[in-house]
Amino acid sequence: MGPFVIVSVHFQEINNPAPDFFSFLPIEWQNELLPQWNALSQSARVYGLFPDDQSEGLSTIGIVFGSDLPKLTPYEMELYALLKASYRYIGYVYTMPHFRGRGHASKWFDNLKAHFPKQNFWLTVEEPALTEFYKKNHFDVFSRLGQIEANEEICLIYNQNT
Repeated sequence: MGPFVIVSVHFQEINNPAPDFFSFLPIEWQNELLPQWNALSQSARVYGLFPDDQSEGLSTIGIVFGSDLPKLTPYEMELYALLKASYRYIGYVYTMPHFRGRGHASKWFDNLKAHFPKQNFWLTVEEPALTEFYKKNHFDVFSRLGQIEANEEICLIYNQNT
């Protein structure tokens, strides 16, 4: 597969999305997020990446959480206690299937970091293969819980000062 070209895109906050907005997310994510959304939406911000050619619509979204976080695993709760003073939690980053492999998720992260030039971020992944993607986007492994390839949870951080 050769190099890909990203069409011109714009990054914007999606203000006050109703719960049905998230219907394209995997059902497991919907089952986790939607029961909490009314409380979370007070401090969470949803950001979308849109191709400038509006015919294709939204390509990638993600949620940056403020003071209220989604239900966390015990491991994530420990991390939050360590990181909450300096880092914002990112969750539910999702690229529409027909945009995958075209650089849209990386472009979403580039735009997020440009939008918040002094902000540090953290996130967790449960699929070790995703670690390389986040490393390419300037995240570093902060902590691991579990065994590689078996129920592993990995915390990655992005520090604007490094």
